[in-house]
Amino acid sequence: LLELMGLFKRKQMPRFYLLRNGELVVYINNKGAELVSVKGVANKTEYIWNGDPDYWERRAPILFPFVGSLNGETYRHNGKEYRMPRHGFAHDMFFTKSAETEDQLWFVLDSNAETKKQYPFDFHLAVCYRLRGHFLQVKWVVTNKDKETMYFSIGGHPAFRCPLKEDERQSDYYLGFDMEGRGNPKYHTLNRRGLYSPQEYELPLEKGLYRLNEGTFQKDTMIFEKQTTRVYLMRPNKRPYVTVTSASPIMSIWSPSDKHAPFVCIEPWYGSSDGEGFNGELSEKEWIQSLLPGEVFEAAYFIEFS
Repeated sequence: LLELMGLFKRKQMPRFYLLRNGELVVYINNKGAELVSVKGVANKTEYIWNGDPDYWERRAPILFPFVGSLNGETYRHNGKEYRMPRHGFAHDMFFTKSAETEDQLWFVLDSNAETKKQYPFDFHLAVCYRLRGHFLQVKWVVTNKDKETMYFSIGGHPAFRCPLKEDERQSDYYLGFDMEGRGNPKYHTLNRRGLYSPQEYELPLEKGLYRLNEGTFQKDTMIFEKQTTRVYLMRPNKRPYVTVTSASPIMSIWSPSDKHAPFVCIEPWYGSSDGEGFNGELSEKEWIQSLLPGEVFEAAYFIEFS
């Protein structure tokens, strides 16, 4: 019995942390340092998807140390092969809360014996949530603690409720893009194995907006490369209720194909899936990030809830 009690004490359990101000109430789970709820104070509206497993069990996972899928769930580094599932492992690991102020929460994850079975680098990952008015900043800080160059990707995957009301349809909602007069955005998709497809598509906009429809996500994820820094999710009245802003080289938009899921993900990525047929070294991977020993990578994205 004492042994079982000891195992129970050592077992990590999800714990939820709170940020709030006069505009928003925000909850973050220490498992995956995942954003799980953002609710308006005045309108009582919940903006984040609830994680119903019939559609998708996650809410806003952090993608690290890879974004997307590897060809055969395998990558090669220094002549050795490693296995890694889609979007890496950080979303399933317990982070430690390292700091807290009135408007910020910091969580950290360090490499350990388990992570090094899949990912051979020593790293320190810090995640910060900062709440200011109706803006939420999500910041990532990656430190290479290894003695060799570290290769990684990182990204966000927040899922937003769409539609917001039971009497509305997703096809009444719109996407907006900050294209600065550059015409219709071009995008790529993923094949059935989650690999980057070379075929390019064009998303037709009308006055800068795209109306969602039942066929929007039939091709799975829409991947926009170096085209926009801001994506809006808009109500039927064409007013944005969620705006995601990021300097990331890739912005992706996803909802499960053929499920008519009541949410849309807007995802800032510093990395992407392997291309079809890619079998090169990790250092040759498209959009891969690299850090010399001791170097630090910092990036952030902002979500405005209107």
